[in-house]
Amino acid sequence: MKRSMTARVGGVEFLITRDETGTWCIDGEAVDVLRITERNGVFLRIGSKVYDVSTMRWEEHDKRYSVHLNGHHFSVEVEDERDALLKSYGDEKATKIHAAVIRSPMPGRIAKIFVREGELIEAGQGVLILEAMKMENEIKAPAAGIVKAVCVAEADAVEKNSVLIEIS
Repeated sequence: MKRSMTARVGGVEFLITRDETGTWCIDGEAVDVLRITERNGVFLRIGSKVYDVSTMRWEEHDKRYSVHLNGHHFSVEVEDERDALLKSYGDEKATKIHAAVIRSPMPGRIAKIFVREGELIEAGQGVLILEAMKMENEIKAPAAGIVKAVCVAEADAVEKNSVLIEIS
């Protein structure tokens, strides 16, 4: 699965990706880590340029990094896919995200699932239909969040208290 994030340094954005093979890229240029044991050096090769990062140190402060490299200080802000999704959803709702587990209130059969993993949902939003005793019951999200896992499939039979959906 390809993963991506955005790093901002001095008002400039860089797209950082990692593909299925584990290769890191910055703005499409592959990044190699080179270690020179004779000098105990560590270098990054990005495209055709090589950077000495032997003296680099950093401090993390909630997805913000203070990077010290060769006597220079850089402030780096990192935004991953989840952060970007929450940001696009709006700050007002992003602050109300909660973790929750949705369990089956009764035995039944899953008739329809309305959400998928990775989707941002609101509190009270219908997530699935549970059919029980010839009645369709809409199960709603108890909290806003991102669907972490859909633990059932349509037509599955479930017992009371079975985990249906996890929200993070």
